[in-house]
Amino acid sequence: MRAYVLVGKSSRLPKKHLIEVIPGKRLIDLVVENLQSIGFEVVIYSKISLDVNVPVIKDRTSWILESVCSLFDFDNEFLVFGGDMPLVRREAIIMLFEQWDGENGMVPRWSDTGYLEPLHSIYTKRMLPCLCSAKSLTKGIEKCSAVKFVPAEKMPKETFFNVNTNEDLEKLRSMISHLFAKDK
Repeated sequence: MRAYVLVGKSSRLPKKHLIEVIPGKRLIDLVVENLQSIGFEVVIYSKISLDVNVPVIKDRTSWILESVCSLFDFDNEFLVFGGDMPLVRREAIIMLFEQWDGENGMVPRWSDTGYLEPLHSIYTKRMLPCLCSAKSLTKGIEKCSAVKFVPAEKMPKETFFNVNTNEDLEKLRSMISHLFAKDK
């Protein structure tokens, strides 16, 4: 199964995907390498120009719901990740696949708030009618009978961390040094 990494434009942190997070590694590099280390074929679906060592498809859509729906032109089932979310953990992906029935989408959802994590999810062709008729990605997922939910709180919390501001960038650098220390 392919992992598509959605890359958009950011008004709060322009060119954030190209910012060097640690020496020699840009934010997008961390996302790609992390997914490749789990074993995925990674494809970037981007609204901006990127120079990376994986295929890049130009995303000509205007918003995230259209982006996800247009990915069905390439695959009947796929994973979607955010290009600003570099800490996806193997344990989180294993949880998705352990509970996946091979037909329905799988989306992490927080039990206490109901908040969805659509950028760490498995999408399948069965979801397409729900998504295409929806007003937002979240609403399409919530109303779709072809989606199963996995408890987000059982996944490593850092897997959902995303970078939107300079403060987030500094927090990411701190988290990375902590995670590397913990993994040793």
